[in-house]
Amino acid sequence: MDNPSAELETYRALRLGMVGGGLLLGTGVIGYIISVGMRIPPSVSATFYTPIQTIFTGTLILVGLALVAVKGRPGWENSLLDVAGVLIPMVAFVPTPIQDATCVPAGKDCVPLPLVEGVGLNVGAYLTVGLIALGYLWLRRLLEGRNREWAGPTTRGIAAVTGVWLLVAVIFFFARPQFLQYAHYASAISFFVILGAVVFINASYTAPVAPAIDKPASWYRGWYRVIAWLMVAFALFGVVVFLVTGTQNYVYTEAAAPFPVIFWVEVVLLALFVLYWVLQTVELWNQTVPDTAPAPEGAARV
Repeated sequence: MDNPSAELETYRALRLGMVGGGLLLGTGVIGYIISVGMRIPPSVSATFYTPIQTIFTGTLILVGLALVAVKGRPGWENSLLDVAGVLIPMVAFVPTPIQDATCVPAGKDCVPLPLVEGVGLNVGAYLTVGLIALGYLWLRRLLEGRNREWAGPTTRGIAAVTGVWLLVAVIFFFARPQFLQYAHYASAISFFVILGAVVFINASYTAPVAPAIDKPASWYRGWYRVIAWLMVAFALFGVVVFLVTGTQNYVYTEAAAPFPVIFWVEVVLLALFVLYWVLQTVELWNQTVPDTAPAPEGAARV
């Protein structure tokens, strides 16, 4: 397409923005590791406490905005993208617990006491803006009445995001210690499981229309299925590691050299995230919202 519309260019920019965000975070982590003599942090999340904190938090907020802005297929895909976009900034606003002198009891991981006030202010502001956004969306839903675009999948998507907002708000206001302890990891794991579900949906409905790389639907579907299974598997593996060890930044120390298990789990998940959006950008290079009707296996639309 020689003269793409402004709408198409916007979709391309959003998808490429997801790729750029993942690459920015990955490059920042590599630069940090080199700067400290090749010492690998216990997790990517732990780089919040390093000089690349701005890259870490900024990237997650960028990705969250892009996920909400980009539109997937009406129904589950678009709703899940919105929920994932709402969740991922929480990973930035609530740092991963670490061992710190201010932790009670001593020796337990926690969000360091000097950061607790900042977490409260950041999350409070986020919930306030979220409430304003939800109020606007529900008002539009009321004014649109029986408009088909708002009566079905869109309404369910707004309801899903509203449910996430209510859950986060209740825990934040009425169970603050538990919120500080688990919000980071719960949001991160939920994000990748939800994104894995989005990739599975794409594997079912992929029907390329003039993709940047001319491959049949079966080729894209195969890649999507591999990415989806790996994404869900590594996210659940991270849950198992936490349940067994009780720490969100587990490092295996029984080997000759310490092995930061969670760091490598997060690296794999970050790589899968980037790979998925590269494939989405290539497949949908000449499309805005993807088609809802799947093409036959092996077929490609032109």
